[in-house]
Amino acid sequence: MEKTFNHVAEAFRWSTEKEVTAIEIVVSALAMAVPALLVAKGHHMGLGLVGGMAMSGTVAHGKLRVQAGSAGAAFATLAIAAGLACLAGRLGMAGQAAMLLLAAIAGIVGGFDRAMVAASMRFVFYLIMVGGIVATTRADPLLIFAVVMSGALFAAILHISMSAVVDRIRKPEEKPVEANRLPTARQKFNRLKRSLGEWAGWQYPIRLVLSLGAVLLAHALFPSHDVHWAALTLVLLVERRPERMPRKTTQRVIGVIFGVCCAGLLSFLALPAWADVLSIAVLGGCRPFLQARNYLAYSIVMTPLMMMAMGTADQVLTAATLWDRLYATIFAACLVLFVNRVAIFLWPETEAPVAA
Repeated sequence: MEKTFNHVAEAFRWSTEKEVTAIEIVVSALAMAVPALLVAKGHHMGLGLVGGMAMSGTVAHGKLRVQAGSAGAAFATLAIAAGLACLAGRLGMAGQAAMLLLAAIAGIVGGFDRAMVAASMRFVFYLIMVGGIVATTRADPLLIFAVVMSGALFAAILHISMSAVVDRIRKPEEKPVEANRLPTARQKFNRLKRSLGEWAGWQYPIRLVLSLGAVLLAHALFPSHDVHWAALTLVLLVERRPERMPRKTTQRVIGVIFGVCCAGLLSFLALPAWADVLSIAVLGGCRPFLQARNYLAYSIVMTPLMMMAMGTADQVLTAATLWDRLYATIFAACLVLFVNRVAIFLWPETEAPVAA
């Protein structure tokens, strides 16, 4: 009982380790709200915020070359994910099988280094998100790709400008990095190759693909339910190293429950387009602050944003849709817990250490 109480209390813990400036909050709001506003007349407001969402938090602070490099890498990752999703999104079962294969490849490649871990997870997330948009709407896939990437380009330029201003305000001290302590690309590749020589090195892509496969099977048995929302939740919750009771899973489920209520309120108020854009700006502005403070609170604001992103003019967010996505979240969370426990049973050495 005490462990359960501590686990829930930890899920609500507020972190103050990372500083978030007002400029970052404003830029995050504009990065999603401005593209959404520009495509609002075409009834693709949700698509407009996807690019800004994808680029948020991807621009590193430092010299312009460093900023451009990090932004370019994130932009290229999104372009590849969105492009492949637009190609596979309307191919039915063949497209779903292709996405599973791509997720598996990304899971394997992600073991190269920490930067590749983040890039691979971002790739799979937007592969599933854009693929879901293509599969469930009548919008032209080329239009979807163009709107998403245009929003991402605007967000990248905005974030690079913001990063330069923030760095000037903070005046960070550049610490010399000893090059001989950093592993080379060859060393990283050899480490990845060694890890794939053991079953433990395959546990993440196996857990990811089996979980996504289970969601696709559930969709085949119950086609009226939202498979894409469950798949998105899975991608967010499946970590590189399994945990018996991940704090992130608890935070995600609680956050989505409150987030669904927020999304339902916005939907049933039937706000005009300008008010929806204002809502996107407020939620988008809260995003970087809450991401640095508490994942549960972050999940609350991300839920209505993700629902807006996955909807276009030919979709209506009903009460049934809200309940369906809540059930999908709980199903995905239970699936992650089950797959994690199986992985830990088979490969005990892969279990993530318990945080103190």
